[in-house]
Amino acid sequence: MTTAMEVRRLFNVTQETRFHFNHWYSRRKHVVAHVMAHESVAVHRITADEVEAACRSAPRPGPTDVPEIRDWRPDFAFTHVAHHVVEALGRLPGWPEFREFCEADEQARGMLWTPAREVIAEVGPEGRAALRNRVVSDFLGFLRDVYVLAVLRGHGLDVRVHPLADTVFKVDAWVERLILNPRGGGQRSADLLVHAMPPFFFTDLGVTEFTQVGPALLPSRGQLDRAARRLRDVLHPE
Repeated sequence: MTTAMEVRRLFNVTQETRFHFNHWYSRRKHVVAHVMAHESVAVHRITADEVEAACRSAPRPGPTDVPEIRDWRPDFAFTHVAHHVVEALGRLPGWPEFREFCEADEQARGMLWTPAREVIAEVGPEGRAALRNRVVSDFLGFLRDVYVLAVLRGHGLDVRVHPLADTVFKVDAWVERLILNPRGGGQRSADLLVHAMPPFFFTDLGVTEFTQVGPALLPSRGQLDRAARRLRDVLHPE
């Protein structure tokens, strides 16, 4: 289990992170209360096969070219919603179940379903398809990140994720004091954590190849397997 307090103790250790956390903590109290109570358990049990099955269940997203939908920023980020759904169900759902749960579950409805209906009412009929496409794209992005997590954990690496780490400290995933970016590119948390003592270390998984699974582009399993072996050598040298 990974709790918000564990995340806070680990990452809220620099002037930059304390400023960032305090600013976030003072604003939307309903978001703060939810995130600080969140416990990551089920997400760490997800397997790569389960992610692939969820990918195959999802529709192919279309364009989100309605400005009001493209720029829509509800109080709860999609990662909050996705993590809540996984923990509430105790497993990773496919797209149909995810959609149904977000309509039926009181918490998820308030996080995503109701705000979505409100913005559609403001935009009009053209917003409905664009919003659906955006949510599908966000769902596939979450699956891509969880796939990386599942493969690395399958190699015995204690990789952790938590929505507080993601949205406040800009840490996508971590193992011990090694910060990982499953999406590739620059590390979002580098500027926040650069002055931490003892230091954090940042690594690039080196993913340059992808595999199409349903509508999702997942990082190459072979490259992730090699990255996992490199990480094990770094963290647990013989």
